[in-house]
Amino acid sequence: METSLRKYTKFDYCSCLFIFRSNVPKYFTVEEFAEFEAFLKRLENGRETVGFYVIVYNKRVVACGGFGDKDNNGVYSFAWGMVHRNFHKMGFGTLLFKHRISELRKINPSHAIVLDTTQHSYKFYEKMGFRLTGITENYYTKGMHRYDMVYELEKEELSAFET
Repeated sequence: METSLRKYTKFDYCSCLFIFRSNVPKYFTVEEFAEFEAFLKRLENGRETVGFYVIVYNKRVVACGGFGDKDNNGVYSFAWGMVHRNFHKMGFGTLLFKHRISELRKINPSHAIVLDTTQHSYKFYEKMGFRLTGITENYYTKGMHRYDMVYELEKEELSAFET
């Protein structure tokens, strides 16, 4: 079983949309599909300044996700992280998480990372070291709540990135 992680290319477009659809309605809403599709188009046209990656498992794209500074204020956030539902709980989410943290630390070594997710995914991010900062009920749609989270480097971790 061969696994690799690489930057997104335009050839990953359909695979990423397929991954998104596999996670509706539990992790994403139908209404978010157009937003994700537009994001991928902007990415392909160079109008998104984000790091966006895919995981390939046995020659098939099974996960995607990235990060960016969407408000251009030096605060980076995770963006559109997802694993195809048939590949959940196989370690791909953790691999993608670690890669995004590592890449972000090259760009912005000492700042916190933020994200918003749902009640269905926040436990994963909590386990990875994110801290819950707020909940907005029914934010995405009725019954799908927004969980705002932050990841801050520990002093020991920060010194490891500085060397």
